[in-house]
Amino acid sequence: MRAVRYDRYGAPDVLHVADIAEPTPGPGEVKLRVRAASLNPLDGKVRAGNLRWVPVFRGPPRGTGCDVAGEIVAIGGGVAPRHLGERVFGLISPMVRDGSFAEYAVAPAASLAAIPDGMDFAQAAALPVAGGMALQSLADRAKLATGQRVLITGAAGGVGHFAVQIAKHLGAHVVGVCSAGNVEFVRGIGADEVIDYGRDDFTQRADRFDVVFDAACASSFAAARQVLSEAGCYINTAGSAAAALDTALSAVVARFTSRQRAIFLPLVPGSATWQRLAELVTRGTLRPHIERRIAFEGTEDAQRTMESGHGRGKIVVGP
Repeated sequence: MRAVRYDRYGAPDVLHVADIAEPTPGPGEVKLRVRAASLNPLDGKVRAGNLRWVPVFRGPPRGTGCDVAGEIVAIGGGVAPRHLGERVFGLISPMVRDGSFAEYAVAPAASLAAIPDGMDFAQAAALPVAGGMALQSLADRAKLATGQRVLITGAAGGVGHFAVQIAKHLGAHVVGVCSAGNVEFVRGIGADEVIDYGRDDFTQRADRFDVVFDAACASSFAAARQVLSEAGCYINTAGSAAAALDTALSAVVARFTSRQRAIFLPLVPGSATWQRLAELVTRGTLRPHIERRIAFEGTEDAQRTMESGHGRGKIVVGP
């Protein structure tokens, strides 16, 4: 089968398309014919070697890609909840498994969710990492409620564009932060106000927010706390080890010096979260924006573009 691979850590140019053997599902696993996968900044961090020191991480040669959608073509032993031909989506762990940018992939059956009727593979593949991060941050950790005010950095990006829509669904007043070229896009997906970060510094605003969701990891608790309400919450997506450490230390400081909170939130994957996202899409509450679709050969350029930090919505890869 064809798959996007890399043989050493490095820049996007280490990626290449190779012919490798098809994977075989083990106990509790299913084999998918991949119909769509989507890019995330995490893919680039793994490829660059940022996770190489994690004990369970498997280094190159290996594949890339986490988000996946496809149909089940084989089932390993002991798998009851899934069936052949079922359309499913979810996340393939970047720690020990080959990636989703391949014609076939293997994943634990329990980690996948069914794709509802009416949702296509590209929409499903766009959801897990970015949509899951936005949903868990705003609904589960911040407990954003009707009438509250939320500011979202990176509001046009993968996580950010889902966050804007989820925040509006929860009844909040949404202020998005993005580049000048994305202002109308962010306004179009529901933001009540949009800040062009090239012209205005949101940390210097006079108004206050119940939640600052730093989806782009573009700020810090120390900088954002002056625009937080008395009991406001700053959430960072742990986009880097430095950001996670800074936010963890800030959480300790906040606990002893104010009623404000600082939270770094790595995604907690699971089929229950994927099902919640699928329901939001089915109801029309959440609409994944697919900026473009690419073949395997376009992955190198797409990852390079993503690392520039000016992306919009999601990029979907298909065999």
